[in-house]
Amino acid sequence: MKFFNQIGILLGIWAAGEFISQLIKNVINIPGSIIGMIILFVLLESKILDESKIKDLADFFLGNMSLFFIPAGVSLIESLGLIKENAVLLLSCILIINVAVMIVSGRSVDLMIKLKEKKEKKEKKEAEEVA
Repeated sequence: MKFFNQIGILLGIWAAGEFISQLIKNVINIPGSIIGMIILFVLLESKILDESKIKDLADFFLGNMSLFFIPAGVSLIESLGLIKENAVLLLSCILIINVAVMIVSGRSVDLMIKLKEKKEKKEKKEAEEVA
C-alpha cells in the first residue's frame, strides 16, 4: 500500500506539471515532466513534502535506472547510418564543446578564487584597522 501512495504522489505531481504545461503552452513551451520535476524539487526543498514519503519508490527508480536508457540505445542503433555519415562533424562538435566547457570552467574557478582572495584581504584589512 505504501508503494501505491508513493506512486500516487509522483503521478499527481507529474499531472500537475502537465496541466501547468498546457496552460502556459502559448506563452512558453516547457514539457510537463520538466515542470513536474521543478514542482517536486520545490516541494522537497520547502519541506512541504517529506523525502520519506517517496523514498522507497525513488530508490526503486534509481536502482533500475539502466532500464530507462534502453529506448535511447535502441534509437542510437537505428540511427547508426546517420551517425556514420556525420561522424567527423559529430566528433568535431564533441571536441570543441568539451574544450569550451573546460576553458569556461577553468576561468570561472579562477574568477571565484580571485574574488575570494579579494574578500579575505578586505576582511583582514578591516580587522587590522579595528585592532
